[in-house]
Amino acid sequence: MREIELLFKVAQMYYEQGLTQKEIGDKLFISRSNISRLLKQAEEAGIVEINVHYPFERKRRYEIEFQKRFKLEEIRIVDSGDNTAFDCYTATTKLAASYVNMQLNNNSILALTCGNSICGMVHELRPRKYLPDMQVVPLMGSIESSNVIIDGHYLVRQVAEIYGCRHYYIMSPFCVDDEIMCQSLMKRPTVVEALTLAENATMMCTGIGHDMKASYMSKENEKLVLEKGAVGYIAGYYFDSDGKIIDIPEIYSKMVCAGIQMFDIPLRCAVVADAEKAPATLAALRGGLVNVLITNTMLANKILDLDERRKRKGQGG
Repeated sequence: MREIELLFKVAQMYYEQGLTQKEIGDKLFISRSNISRLLKQAEEAGIVEINVHYPFERKRRYEIEFQKRFKLEEIRIVDSGDNTAFDCYTATTKLAASYVNMQLNNNSILALTCGNSICGMVHELRPRKYLPDMQVVPLMGSIESSNVIIDGHYLVRQVAEIYGCRHYYIMSPFCVDDEIMCQSLMKRPTVVEALTLAENATMMCTGIGHDMKASYMSKENEKLVLEKGAVGYIAGYYFDSDGKIIDIPEIYSKMVCAGIQMFDIPLRCAVVADAEKAPATLAALRGGLVNVLITNTMLANKILDLDERRKRKGQGG
């Protein structure tokens, strides 16, 4: 294959077909490092022109208001206008991917939860170069979802392929049947290694859960978390409307995941697109559980409205 044809083929597979550099290398029998070099050559030769086009404009006015209210490290809000829920999701995850791309470097340790928002963000990652010394790790064991692409194990592997870096697995279900089994799993060397790395990550990316009927939860535990006032959860840790982690040893003692110190990770980025998650997202912001938020105006409006109502209620009391 002539050089110019090869450059075109590689660029087409990467930018139009959405294949990872590893997938391209496997198909063309070329090493991943050479695929990276060919993509760079395609850009220099003018075969590829990289322009960043967000599907919607960012809303600076909203971002300034959120920064003032919640003292965030970073806030990015896209204007969702009258668009569909799917368009809002796509715009939010694209914006999240752009932010994450800018934060990562060879010294980064990226920790991921699971779910649709993080899956969408990972799918949109388009780094300009490999980061071979970066590390990526899940914050929790497998949620054993029938939709494997939203599981943390799948997502860390995808990120590792995209950046050409090392990834770790937590070879265990997220939630197990009893405390003794959980303690045994948490002592396994590979699990200890992965969880220690996750707890010392430089950045975590997470969605925010609001539906208490999680697949791994029993009916009794669903009732328990509601009775204790839970409005949302992150990586299995339930919090109330003030963003305070609720003490539920009956649940936490059976979870294979990073400890509560995950909420001390320097950058704790929440990617939230669903407007129904406004109460849970507001609580997480109030409690400082996350300090970076990537979202859209539909959700942002609901959060601000809920926060105003809460303030008026407090003043009235």
